[in-house]
Amino acid sequence: MTIGHLRGLASAAIGAVVLSVGPAAADVVTDWNQVAIEATATPPNALLQARVLAATHVAMFEALQAGRTLDAGGRDAAAASAAHGVLSRLTTGQGEALDAALKRTVDAIPPAARTGGLALGAETAEKIVAQRRADGADAKVSFTPTAGVGRWWPTPPANAPALLPHWGSVKPFVLDPVTRFQLKGPPRHDSPEFARELDEVRTWGARLSATRTADQTAAAIFWTVQTLVPWNKAARAAAEARGNTREENARLFAALNVACNDAHVAAFEAKYRIQHWRPVTAIRARAAPGSAEASWEPLLATPAHPNYPSTHATCSGAAEAVLKGFFGRDQVAVSVTYPPLFGVTRSYASFSQMAREVDEARVWGGIHFRSADVDGHDLGRRVGEYVLARFPAPRRASN
Repeated sequence: MTIGHLRGLASAAIGAVVLSVGPAAADVVTDWNQVAIEATATPPNALLQARVLAATHVAMFEALQAGRTLDAGGRDAAAASAAHGVLSRLTTGQGEALDAALKRTVDAIPPAARTGGLALGAETAEKIVAQRRADGADAKVSFTPTAGVGRWWPTPPANAPALLPHWGSVKPFVLDPVTRFQLKGPPRHDSPEFARELDEVRTWGARLSATRTADQTAAAIFWTVQTLVPWNKAARAAAEARGNTREENARLFAALNVACNDAHVAAFEAKYRIQHWRPVTAIRARAAPGSAEASWEPLLATPAHPNYPSTHATCSGAAEAVLKGFFGRDQVAVSVTYPPLFGVTRSYASFSQMAREVDEARVWGGIHFRSADVDGHDLGRRVGEYVLARFPAPRRASN
């Protein structure tokens, strides 16, 4: 397969995600986690997916908290109904699949136990969706980039306009204020540090790099996946290995997906405040006319938003912090295959291994300077720790 084919797949990945997943665990939360991943597989970008996943899992968490007096079947019905209610309202074209998923859950519950749980879940979903209607996600804003050294400008080949310039103003689920955790900012364009970063990405991230290995190329392509999909699979694997209860999983997956969503908001606030240029812009701007670098191309298609910080790294830092904090350990055994057309499989033994690979992969793909990944990772870590601390351990149900 040629690099051109790989780049095309990477570019298309933002609009379609299909991964190989293992069998569902016998738990309503992990079952509906997979339903939610499938229902949000084709939004325009990972930011929109994270918002829906966060709302879905917050609804399940709150429904289970409110339904502590229900029996086990009633609590299952409440969680499934809450997830179904959110997904039905915040996704499009998924109604038939979501109704079928709810029926599968409900059919396994004795009729006498269903009614109260279904009503509680529906009520919880309505509350969560109402809160999200006023979060600013649907706002329309104009954005005009400012040309200049070090400033973001639309990138080739599409030269697409800025993506979601308002996202830094979307109301987070937990993070308050969105600027709670400050970034140091990218290195100055005339500094030795920036020169080193530019040389690194120019060498390792070039479309036809002679330095990047085949495995590094595969990792770069793999991590064009919507970031939360591998992280949710890692959480499911760790939860199953530990034997989590239903309520523990509700807390885990709510914290994980909220942390990534809120990390996205924090990252986009910084992106459009700082407006740091992408590697392809910087490398071509510094190239001699007619030189090979004047037409330098990255391995991956550059996303249409500023470089600093990396959203993939920010989300991954948040996910790593939540999962390590929840489980009290770093170990996990998980394999994920993406994309489906040629099946790159990545296997991981720890959450930190996953997060480190994300940081490297964005440089190998030629789309981020290292400081955007390192600082984004650290921002995400702080958001993840903050979010997890605000999801209290669930009270044990009586049955």
